[in-house]
Amino acid sequence: MKQVWSFILRLFQFEGTKLHPNVLLMCKLLVILMTAHHMFAKIDDPHIPFISALDWFNNYPGVFKYSLRILYGCSAFAVLFNIKVRTASIVTGLVVLLAILASKPIFYNHLFICACALFLAGLTNDKEPPYLLIYQLSIVYFGASLNKFLQADWWSGAFMDTWLGTARENPVYLYVADFFPEMVLAQILSCIAMFTEFAIAILILFKRTRTLTLWFIIIFHLTLYSLTAFRFGHFIESLAIVLLAFVNIPKSELTIHYRKKSLSGIKRLFNFLDVDKKQKWIPTEDNNWLRLEAHGKTLYNHKALKDLLLYTPNFFMCLLFVDMASYVILYNHRTLLFILNMMVIWSVVVYFLPIWSKKSSAN
Repeated sequence: MKQVWSFILRLFQFEGTKLHPNVLLMCKLLVILMTAHHMFAKIDDPHIPFISALDWFNNYPGVFKYSLRILYGCSAFAVLFNIKVRTASIVTGLVVLLAILASKPIFYNHLFICACALFLAGLTNDKEPPYLLIYQLSIVYFGASLNKFLQADWWSGAFMDTWLGTARENPVYLYVADFFPEMVLAQILSCIAMFTEFAIAILILFKRTRTLTLWFIIIFHLTLYSLTAFRFGHFIESLAIVLLAFVNIPKSELTIHYRKKSLSGIKRLFNFLDVDKKQKWIPTEDNNWLRLEAHGKTLYNHKALKDLLLYTPNFFMCLLFVDMASYVILYNHRTLLFILNMMVIWSVVVYFLPIWSKKSSAN
């Protein structure tokens, strides 16, 4: 029984593999997200494939479908439970890519991005930064902006007006548009979207601007979600998960000094989330209620708490589970679900914004 429990705990462990802990966290969350969105059931025999040669498998019904389903199930299981994680990530990504190539109806940008991220994650290692994922994000945004630049409907604002004004009947857009000449607001929003995506594609390539760009991506898409109440499938969740690959989790042990009288509950919570047993909590009586030593720096109070949360992978596992649970529970109460989502997501984002923290003191 102890061995079974130890194996189950691997789902919540991120250290000791051939991937950076933050990259492995991304892979696990993407697998959970895709599986929750019925990826297993979407894998089927070829139907209107992108590559016509795949129609050959229809001569042997079920072979393609069940072969890929078995591969997906085994590789996804291996990613989740830390078994040959690099190989498992590559196989999972390739299976999803092949399923997409075999059936045009299941092609969506968010699913394609997940598959590519898993494949590229498997090509990285725990010695170097995930450069391939940086290049993927750059290509995604460059492609998105280029696609819009080449379409007259984006320059004229026709696409934006049709989407927000007619298809979505967005009340915010319709209200604000009344204060502008016809199509002007749509043209402004279109230009903002096009040039924002192009700027992201360029700026994310440079180390000096990367952190600011990542925050810009978060604010940009969260604002879009706030205005439209639309997640574009699971694109927003997928993108947020991919961004976790850029959280630089320290390889060394985290030393946390805490005020025992007031933070004993928080200590117990972090001890529960710290399945890798990487955090060392030491009681103290100094003026700061929390002090974190990591990356050769000492961080205090809320700055320490924010970084400690970022360095605790299971914090993000909990966020995903809470988000999925709220969606299931409030599925028939979309307005309430949207309001709660906005309150929680904006609160988390605003709390983590670096503008609130004073510069930390170096050792």
